[in-house]
Amino acid sequence: MGRPLNPAARPSADAHTSAAAAAPTAACGQQADAQALHPARDQAGECMNHRPGAPQKPTAWTDVAEWRPEDPVFWACHKWQAIRTLIIAALALHLAFAVWFTWSALVVRLPGLGFELTVDQRFWLPAMALLMGALARFPHTFLVLKIGGMWTTFIFTLALLIPIFGIGHAVQDPTTSFATLLFWSGVAGLCAGGQMSSTAANISLWFPKRIGGTALGFTVGFGNLGVSTAQFLVPMAVSVGLFGAIAGDALVFKVTDPHTQAAVREIQMYPQNAVYIWLIPTLITAVLVLFGMKNHPLRGSFVEQFQIVKLKHTWIQTLLYTFTFGTFSGFAASTPLLISEVFGQLPNAPDPLAYAWIGPLVGALARSIGGVLSDKLGGSNMTMLVFLMMGSSAIGLTFLTAPTSGDQFTLFFILLLGIFLGAGIGNASVFKQIVMSFDPKQGGPVLGFAAAASVLLLGFFVPIIFGHSFAITGSPNAALWFFAGLYAVGIALNYWYYWRRGAEKPC
Repeated sequence: MGRPLNPAARPSADAHTSAAAAAPTAACGQQADAQALHPARDQAGECMNHRPGAPQKPTAWTDVAEWRPEDPVFWACHKWQAIRTLIIAALALHLAFAVWFTWSALVVRLPGLGFELTVDQRFWLPAMALLMGALARFPHTFLVLKIGGMWTTFIFTLALLIPIFGIGHAVQDPTTSFATLLFWSGVAGLCAGGQMSSTAANISLWFPKRIGGTALGFTVGFGNLGVSTAQFLVPMAVSVGLFGAIAGDALVFKVTDPHTQAAVREIQMYPQNAVYIWLIPTLITAVLVLFGMKNHPLRGSFVEQFQIVKLKHTWIQTLLYTFTFGTFSGFAASTPLLISEVFGQLPNAPDPLAYAWIGPLVGALARSIGGVLSDKLGGSNMTMLVFLMMGSSAIGLTFLTAPTSGDQFTLFFILLLGIFLGAGIGNASVFKQIVMSFDPKQGGPVLGFAAAASVLLLGFFVPIIFGHSFAITGSPNAALWFFAGLYAVGIALNYWYYWRRGAEKPC
């Protein structure tokens, strides 16, 4: 039998605190008890005893001296520091995702601009960005406790300038080789794809466990929304000379008949604008990070943090997150080409870029809502639901991949959105499970590790699997059945370790 809708938290769940917070907790508990005995006591007086401007020992202007979110009095007095950190981190992550997924929108326009790329190569460009982003997430995972969340976010926000200028230069010449485009796709992944791991690890430290799902759901959900922002803005940006002669000349985009491949009209486009639109936001965000964020006081060496790989539940939770976020990132990168390949030969075919941004939008918004639902209803309850939703949507899509009319696109797209909706909620519910299953010093690295592995183990492969499925069978169905099988594995793992009565870690 399944567990009740509102599962009781494990007795030890909120007892996990960092070593740095252990000593002051007793004193704060006494203060909380005293306040309960004297309800008329002014809370402002309590906050004066917890002012961040009077630390116990001198710290750099970038650091917070102490942080005890599980202490109700301390949290009430200092929660705005956590909220400010959340808002700025979410903005930086949103921008990083936008740069990271620019290729998924830009690649659809490259053939019309004169770039000679095969279908397989077009799937490889967003896939390479995913692969290198996944690799970048592993060092991000452990940098937060090593150098601080603020410095990690600041350094890699500025690093976005590298792919912005590199890609902007490369796509102005249609004779640019596939190898060069692939190189800059990889650079975009290295510089932009890692921030989710460091952001998740950082934000998990600032909030009480009881609202950890909501905090992570909002932060990473708004970050994921950068995918939708890129896929919505890039098509408009490349069609207008936003920066004049400073950014470079226009290229001719040829609109062709899908049957005869003959050009029916020509349009001026500026592919470099796909990345140049992120230039000013990058500079502004870097300033916000430098002057608005602080470093959490908790620290840990790389060796100490890496001990999480020895824990069984690190790998189980990583697999669950791989099936959710790996799906989100992989499908977000693949959707424009998936729509193009399934419906592109029909007379009334939909424009892929007119719809591709909606899926990531649904997934990102669902992640924010999923965080709240997971806090209220339990992470494993929501995880079970989303795997059922994703599996049924993937199977349903297999009946709609050989359309005879563009009118069939509506149902196809609704089922595709079902996968994004489930993945978005699942991203939040699995993160909630991680927060509840590990103490803060382990939880942050596990969150980052799972975020890194999810793209490396699945997200990167989704475009490749779709590409091979089309190349071998002429259809995406083999890929869709494979994904449905993964979601079945997710149901089994979640049921056995977290959801059933008597599970090892009900959460």
